Amino acid sequence: MTILVVGDANADASATLSRFPSEGDDSSINMLQWSSGGSAANVATALALLGHPVRLIARVGTDPAAEIALRAAHTVGVDCSAIQHDIDTVTGQCFVAISPNGERTFLSFRGANNELASIDKSTLPDDWQWLHIAGHALLEGQQRNTTWQLIEHAQQRQIPISLDLCLPLIHSHSDDIHTLIPHLQILFANKPELFTLFAHLSEELAPTFFSTTNNPSINHLLIALKLGADGCHIMSQQDQLVLPTITVQAVDTTGCGDAFVAGFLDRYLNHSSWSDCAVYANALGTLTAMRYGSGEALPSRIQIQTFIDTYNQG
Repeated sequence: MTILVVGDANADASATLSRFPSEGDDSSINMLQWSSGGSAANVATALALLGHPVRLIARVGTDPAAEIALRAAHTVGVDCSAIQHDIDTVTGQCFVAISPNGERTFLSFRGANNELASIDKSTLPDDWQWLHIAGHALLEGQQRNTTWQLIEHAQQRQIPISLDLCLPLIHSHSDDIHTLIPHLQILFANKPELFTLFAHLSEELAPTFFSTTNNPSINHLLIALKLGADGCHIMSQQDQLVLPTITVQAVDTTGCGDAFVAGFLDRYLNHSSWSDCAVYANALGTLTAMRYGSGEALPSRIQIQTFIDTYNQG
């Protein structure tokens, strides 16, 4: 069963700061490194590491940054046959400033990502059974149009869809998200994203969302709320689960949300319980936070299981 992942592939330049500067200030960098990045590339890489057949749909330039953007995906065997190469626009790049507590601040240039051209549905794999959309894919440019075409293809084949929200998408296209939600199997979000999208939400979250949305077509919807160091909150119309995560010393939180998404999808596609999905997703996010980088920081299945087993024994 092939999973299609559509969205951004970036080259990330990560800088670990001795302190986060104010505007116009000057702060030294302790470490600087290049790594594969972009939400879609990270999710695809993590899923491939876990043994899933994955096809990444993204666009890069023909510059040296393209090799960096796709390096992690190539290493773990992601199907990159649908990657487009733009001769006029450079690869998307992101400067990641990492504060001493591990929190990251992004300065992004989306570059060739915006130019993702239409995909001929006849070229899609016959066995694709899931479409995952990284939120930036619906943001702007030709990429937005192409992603809507993929959504239509998925709907025609009754293929489940998951969406990982991002704040820029909510600010610019919230109506589109509300239109898409009835067609989603899983909605991934963090608290700022969910509260921005649904301004009426209270801290009760699940009862508030499902009672006030009043849309019977979302009865099947599962919301996976990423709470960072506090774990996650999984909710549906029928039930909800709050699961804390393991407390660790984070060094770089870049890609943790993408790791969480991949971990949750891995267990969900294996028909695991909510609890197993949440434990696995939390573990992936936590392990990624303990390493520098994003695509190259993603853990293997053995590393994840060892981490979970060690925690359970402790």
